[in-house]
Amino acid sequence: MKHNILTVANENYRDFLILFINSLFEFGDLSETDTIYVFNTGLKEETIQYLSYFPKVEVVDAGFSSDSQAVHDEGWKKNTYSKTTFLKDILIQTKLPTFMIDSDSIIVQNFIDLVDPECDFTGCERSRPGFSRYIGSFFGAINVKKSLDFLDKWINNIEVLQTTTDLKHCESPALAKTIEENNFNVQSIPEQVVSAVFPSQESRLIHLKSDHYALTVKDRLNLPHAQQFVQRYL
Repeated sequence: MKHNILTVANENYRDFLILFINSLFEFGDLSETDTIYVFNTGLKEETIQYLSYFPKVEVVDAGFSSDSQAVHDEGWKKNTYSKTTFLKDILIQTKLPTFMIDSDSIIVQNFIDLVDPECDFTGCERSRPGFSRYIGSFFGAINVKKSLDFLDKWINNIEVLQTTTDLKHCESPALAKTIEENNFNVQSIPEQVVSAVFPSQESRLIHLKSDHYALTVKDRLNLPHAQQFVQRYL
C-alpha cells in the first residue's frame, strides 16, 4: 500500500525527531512510503539541514513557529491541534493514505503490515485507563475520501471541546468523540502495539509521552527503554 508518513516538530522536540527519523529508517519498511512529511513549527536551520540527508523526507513550513516548554502550554496546543489540519492538507494534495505519528515516537518494528487496507482509518485504542478511548499519537488515514470526512468532524470537535469544556488536552477526547458519534469503518489497533508507553514484546512503536514520572524532554529521553536509542542516534 503506497502511503505517506506525517509528523510535526519544533526545535524543542529536535532530539525526539532525530530518534523518530533514524528509527523509522532503521526498523520501518519504507519500500511503499512515498514521502515522510515533517511539518516545521520552529526547527533550526541546522536541524532542517540534517533532515535533508534522509531520502523521502520533506520538511514543510507550517506557517508558524511554536515554542513549547511544557505539555499543555499554548505552544504545545498549537502544535498538537494543527496536526489534523496538516493531515487534511496532505490527503488533499497527494490523495494517498497517510499515517500521522507523534514525533516523540520511536519505531522498533515495521507497522504497515498491521493495517487493514479496507478500513476507513486506523485508530490507536487505549489499553489502560484514560480520559478517552482513543489517543491521537498514531492515526492512519487509509480511505482518503472517508478520512477527509472524518477529519472535518474531528477538527470541529476539537474546537467544540476547547470552547465548551475545561479539558487541557482536546485532541484525543475529540478523536474518541468523533468515532463514537459516527459510523466509520475503524480499525482499532491497541496502544501497546503502536504507541506503547512501556513497551513489551508486541510493541511496534514506543511513545515517549509526557506523564507524571517524566515531565520534561530530558526525563523522557532518560527513560530506560529510550536509552538504547538515545545512545544509538544522539
